[in-house]
Amino acid sequence: RVPVEIVFDQGLGDMFVVRVAGNCLGSTTSASLEYAVNHLHVKVLLVMGHEGCGAIKAARLPMDAIMNEGGSLCVVLKDLKEGLSEDTLNRVTDPRARDREGVACNVRRQVTRLTEDAMILSKVNEGKLIIVGAFYEISSGIVDFFMQVSQPDADMKPSVGVQSRYNPETKEVIYA
Repeated sequence: RVPVEIVFDQGLGDMFVVRVAGNCLGSTTSASLEYAVNHLHVKVLLVMGHEGCGAIKAARLPMDAIMNEGGSLCVVLKDLKEGLSEDTLNRVTDPRARDREGVACNVRRQVTRLTEDAMILSKVNEGKLIIVGAFYEISSGIVDFFMQVSQPDADMKPSVGVQSRYNPETKEVIYA
């Protein structure tokens, strides 16, 4: 649903884009990202969730409703549901804020999962790649870059404008 070329004012073909419901990392998605990093030498992997994400809303449904989906969709929704903290989400009373937190929680999980790929992590550690997590607010057009994974350095502080930085070695999140 997000026209990233328009959001980032780029021409068609200027960005390597992998669109998948709920930003789920599976073998095809991972292979596409590895291709982009190894062969196209992309320098940034951006995991961007968006306002009103239907996959995250569906993953918050009761498990019996998810089981009724069957097939691959059921598998994906169960995986997404596993990564959402229902306790945290249920404490958020505003529906828009709850929606955003659910999407952001999933983006953080998918960014963290990317660091489990040895090839991708080696490119990060070499300083050839950064991974960024973001939230796109469709209603305003604003992109909030809230998480980064980049080459380790002495202070491990996030870049200016980014809320947090994930350290794959210690599994620690450092906040600005």
